[in-house]
Amino acid sequence: MAQYNIGCSGYYYPNWKNEFYPAGTQPKNWLQYYSSVFNTVELNGTFYRTPKLTDLKKYATVTTSTFKFSVKMSRYITHVMKLKECKQQVTEFQNLISEGLGEKLMYFLFQMPPSYHYSEENLNRILESVPHKSHNAVELRHISWWNKEVETAFKKAKLTFCNIDFPGLETYFMHTSPDFYLRLHGNPVLFKSSYEQSKLIEFYNQFPEGCKNYTAYFNNTYYKTGYTNALQLLNMIDHA
Repeated sequence: MAQYNIGCSGYYYPNWKNEFYPAGTQPKNWLQYYSSVFNTVELNGTFYRTPKLTDLKKYATVTTSTFKFSVKMSRYITHVMKLKECKQQVTEFQNLISEGLGEKLMYFLFQMPPSYHYSEENLNRILESVPHKSHNAVELRHISWWNKEVETAFKKAKLTFCNIDFPGLETYFMHTSPDFYLRLHGNPVLFKSSYEQSKLIEFYNQFPEGCKNYTAYFNNTYYKTGYTNALQLLNMIDHA
């Protein structure tokens, strides 16, 4: 039976206080409460700074037994080095996260910048630096990556192509591994726009058949739209 993992990109948002988080809930308890509502979260803070092992172990301890984490790769690797000759850095980062989160770790997200266009050289960087496992999802933000060469290469490498809804990008869902990974950033206003019920239904109807895991994160978290849309999608799946 397929597993559906639906949540938000991050959980630590002051705007959610007294809205998503009940009045009186201390920030130190936000993750614990979040995990009682959703079964997964995408950790964005790891993009900006390397987490402490003690903090990762705490995240794993305070969340529910079936809760899962996806972790964004360090921006130093994706935006500074741009995946060039960084296998050691990737391995060290992944080993730290794996030790901290243990069995609650689900995916690593390699988010590449919009300036990272498709080329044979850049595709080879991905194939050389990202371990060939489906728990490694690669998010690309330039339309040139939506092509047959990329789809074929990702399938051969068993990498998960991260599908996105992003302002200004007319994309389609690409399925390259047993896992399906989707990021919804808010459209037309990045991080802020809410998705109508009809649009969520449209996305859901495009989920490919035969996946083991279906994972979707809402990154339109500036206000209450992220967790509201995530709850709507969860309800839709429960009643499908």
